[in-house]
Amino acid sequence: MRDIRDDLRERANLLDEQINSAEAQFEKYLDQLRNDQENRLKDLKSELEAVKALLTIEQRRLGGAPAAPQAQAQPQARKPQQPLADFLIQKLVELGPMPKDAIQRLAVQEGYFADGDADRGVHAVLMHVVKGGSVRQLPNGDFAEVIRLRRAI
Repeated sequence: MRDIRDDLRERANLLDEQINSAEAQFEKYLDQLRNDQENRLKDLKSELEAVKALLTIEQRRLGGAPAAPQAQAQPQARKPQQPLADFLIQKLVELGPMPKDAIQRLAVQEGYFADGDADRGVHAVLMHVVKGGSVRQLPNGDFAEVIRLRRAI
């Protein structure tokens, strides 16, 4: 009979290395999943904050919540008459393609952002209407209306 203890030790060492390798791969994969989840949560929380800001603005616009007190020196801002998404689409139809900062200025002038946080609010609404197919972003970064052709029936 042959002594196989050395073969068994060698096999045990090989299996131990494979176990350590599998554990290291698992830890690496777990870290990658955690990073992906953190990034996804960060994006979602940012979008949630933008939506909350828009909701607050819409509530103020429609009279559902009291407006923030304004300083005496500031003139009373105009109250917008339509939802921000509709306003943005209408302005793109009327004025043609525009960069985001020009769209933000129009929204502020119209009274949509009394607190001055137009950047996130306009960005969130623009992304919403882009996803909805009413607006598209041009290669140069400007936004433009989507022209839809109607079929004759």
